[in-house]
Formats: sequence, C-alpha cells, structure tokens
Amino acid sequence: MQIRVSDLEFEMIHSRASQAGLSCSELFRRNALLRPLPKRVTKIAIDTYIELGRIGNNINQLTASANAAIKLGQKPPYSCDELEALREILHQIRREITSSDESLLEDEDDLDD
Repeated sequence: MQIRVSDLEFEMIHSRASQAGLSCSELFRRNALLRPLPKRVTKIAIDTYIELGRIGNNINQLTASANAAIKLGQKPPYSCDELEALREILHQIRREITSSDESLLEDEDDLDD
C-alpha cells in the first residue's frame, strides 16, 4: 500500500512515529486499526514513580507507629497537621507535574484526588 503526503505531512508523521517509538508503517497500522499507541515513559515519570514509592513507604511507617502508639494508649509521635501538610505537598507536586507537561494530561484517563 502506498500513500502520497506532502513534505510537511511526512515530517509530522515521521516525528509522531519517532515520539511513539514506532516506525511510520506501524504508526499507520495502529491508527488504521484503532489500536492504541504505546504510552511514552519519560525520565521524570520514572523518577516520580520511584519518589512516590519512597513517600508511600514513609507514610506506611508513620501509620504503623501511630497504630502501635494507640495500642499502647499513647499519643502518636506526630500530629494530624503534619500529615495534612504532607497531603497538601503531594497535591501541589501533582499539580506542578501536570501543568508543566500538558501531554501528561492527554495520556491520563483519570486524575483522581
């Protein structure tokens, strides 16, 4: 199968295929057959994923220490205000990441709060 495209269209197609990590032929096949394009994984996405894992581990440790303190009849070693501040920081980071790269919003189906 052959198609004709202008020089500008060719450059746009080639650029989109490169960004998706596909050949032009594979890009056309996926689009023509309505198969989804693979999502790009950026370095910032990987770094963010790793950091969120660390934060999750820290939150689990805080929860475990709070539960242990409550079982012993003691006050947890941190305040609820500190956890609320952490939650706000996480939401701020999320907003900054999504506002700095609009293409991330296009790739996400649902951004839960």
